[in-house]
Amino acid sequence: MNRFNNNTVKQSPIRRGYTLIELIVTIAILVIASWILVPYATMGDASAGQSASRLSVSHMLTAQMDAIAEQGYRRIYFYPNGSGWCVEIVEQGNLAIPFDAATANFAELKTESQGQDGFAIMDFTTDRRFADISIDNVSFDGGSESIIFDPAGGIVASDGSPSTGGSFTLHSGEHAWEISLAPLTGKISVQSTGGAP
Repeated sequence: MNRFNNNTVKQSPIRRGYTLIELIVTIAILVIASWILVPYATMGDASAGQSASRLSVSHMLTAQMDAIAEQGYRRIYFYPNGSGWCVEIVEQGNLAIPFDAATANFAELKTESQGQDGFAIMDFTTDRRFADISIDNVSFDGGSESIIFDPAGGIVASDGSPSTGGSFTLHSGEHAWEISLAPLTGKISVQSTGGAP
């Protein structure tokens, strides 16, 4: 009698790796994904810089509109270390007094909650989104680090005379934007000056 059953189940051979076709398809998918994703990953600096530029313009326009609405003066002071700016309420007789953070009367941020404790203060060192942003070349009215909006919405120098305007440069990685204020009117313009916009 035959003790062995001829209906034994055949076991499939053990797979020892991937086929060449599987490897080629996987590599092709990874290459296509990198072509799509790498440009977006490298745009982080540009996106952060564009956001910071928009935020600076927003704060300047808010300060200008607040000066008109409250019939007062608003000074935007740019920190000398390039870490941001703040908006201060200034009395007409105190325009020439230099900015002092200890005694400043900071304006409330009425349009959004991007400031610190509800005030119009932007400090890049305290906001992770803008950790790589810096400001330099701040020059208003021949070298001042601040610009003042008057009750009519125009810009004035610290002595109360009409402003000659000025600009500053905002940097994010290899990207840069020059933000300018026109003399007298304070019209704001932004121009990309470095890197891809």
